[in-house]
Amino acid sequence: MNFFVQARREFTAFFYSPMAYIIATFYLLFTGFTFWILLKNEANANAMRSLLSFLGFIHVIFIPMVTMRLLAEERKSGTLEMLVTAPISDVEIALAKFFGALSFTVLMMAPTLLYTWAVHKVGGHPDHGLTGASYTGLLLISAAYVSIGLFISSLTANQIVAAILTFVVLFTFYFLLGFVAGSAAALPFNEKVDWPAVVNYVHFGSRLQAFGKGIVDTRDVVYFLSVVALGLFLTVKSLESRRWR
Repeated sequence: MNFFVQARREFTAFFYSPMAYIIATFYLLFTGFTFWILLKNEANANAMRSLLSFLGFIHVIFIPMVTMRLLAEERKSGTLEMLVTAPISDVEIALAKFFGALSFTVLMMAPTLLYTWAVHKVGGHPDHGLTGASYTGLLLISAAYVSIGLFISSLTANQIVAAILTFVVLFTFYFLLGFVAGSAAALPFNEKVDWPAVVNYVHFGSRLQAFGKGIVDTRDVVYFLSVVALGLFLTVKSLESRRWR
């Protein structure tokens, strides 16, 4: 019961902050403008496919702003000590923060479903199976982003630092590893280690590509869920360390 109360508190807390409205507004303006450009050039199902693939990178920018306050704000205001001594476990705290932020992210994404209707209105024929798979991938990668941002937010009392560090980590795993993969064969011990395969395995961008083709591969689902589990585990350990001090 404490978990559900805390999760609802975390979700509703976003609506008491003007920053949340600013983030959501700019997110929708940016995605709307991007979709308009794609629709103008393609005017068919590819517009939705291209948009949803692009949103994987756009979330690298916006989700750090969603997660930066989750625990950093609690640490700065001194309420984190009260929270960790309350009758709620560290696991429940981490899960409540995670689901609160993920719910807000999903709410931010929801209006983009209207873009499918827009494709119909201009005479396009979007593939609903492909769109559904793409949204599944976007939800999974967003959950992974949130868990990483939550952990980093638990390490500092400065929200700006939390946002920047989260952006750097997400940018590295989504974007930079794609460049590294091309020259990974030149890394040391390449005769013993298949570095391109290793880099592609942890590269968020390559994991998202299959969803953009309408394929929901269980290996990609398990990978993103594993990242979520790791982020939550590290967050719990970070919270537990506060009890030891």
